[in-house]
Amino acid sequence: MIQQFFTDLGPSSWPWFWLILGLVLLVLEIAAPGTMFLWFGVAAVVVGGISFVIDFGWQFAFILFGVLSLVSVIVGRMLLKRSGGSVSDQPLLNQRALALVGRSFHLDEPIENGQGRVKVNDSYWRVRGLDCPAGSKVVVTGSDGTILDVEPSQ
Repeated sequence: MIQQFFTDLGPSSWPWFWLILGLVLLVLEIAAPGTMFLWFGVAAVVVGGISFVIDFGWQFAFILFGVLSLVSVIVGRMLLKRSGGSVSDQPLLNQRALALVGRSFHLDEPIENGQGRVKVNDSYWRVRGLDCPAGSKVVVTGSDGTILDVEPSQ
C-alpha cells in the first residue's frame, strides 16, 4: 500500500516532496527546542535540489536522505562545538553547591565526627570537615553532591 502510494506519485513529483518535507522540518525547528529538525530539514532540501538535476528512484532518495542527515548532524554539532554555542554567562547556575565554594558561613550546628550543618540564606546544608563548635566561621572548599566540604576560617 505504501509502496503503491510512492509509485503513483511518479518521478516528477519527488523533488517537490523533498523540498516540502525540508521546509516542514525547518518550520518544526522553529517550534521545537534544540537543533534536531534543522539538520534533517537541510538534508531533505539538499535531496530535493539534487532530485531536480538527477532523476533517481525513491529508494536511492531515502538512502541519500539518511546519509545526508547523518553527515549534517555530525557537521552541525562540530560547528556548534567550535563556535562555543553552549558557553553560558552563568556557568554555575544549576550547580548551587559549586557556587558556594570560597564563601564563608557560621555553623548552625557543630561539626561532630566530621558532620555538621550550616545555614545558607533560607536553606540548610550538610557540611563535612574538622570538628568545630556551633557558631564557628567556616569556608566552603568543595562539595560532594549536597554535602559541602568546609575548613575553619582564619
